[in-house]
Amino acid sequence: MRIAALLVGALLLTACGSEGERQAGARVAVAESISAVEYERERTRCTGNPAPWFVERDADVFICAARLQGGGCDWYRATLKNAGWQVELERRNADCILPS
Repeated sequence: MRIAALLVGALLLTACGSEGERQAGARVAVAESISAVEYERERTRCTGNPAPWFVERDADVFICAARLQGGGCDWYRATLKNAGWQVELERRNADCILPS
């Protein structure tokens, strides 16, 4: 019984930390649209899919934090459209911690 509980806990932790396919697409779209001179593109992170009551749903809009070379972050909105990702600046000098 104890081993089963540990396995379920480990599975939940692994699932919570993984990046969804759309989330990864948004992250890549933002990273490719920003300047490597101004930003640390490899450190771009995006919000995840919503998961009310532990049922994950695919999102079409993600907020991504792009870390500036000098510190701090700008937030970008990545929206999935028919022709791909639309990336727009959401907020300059925002916090690097994204809302959940």
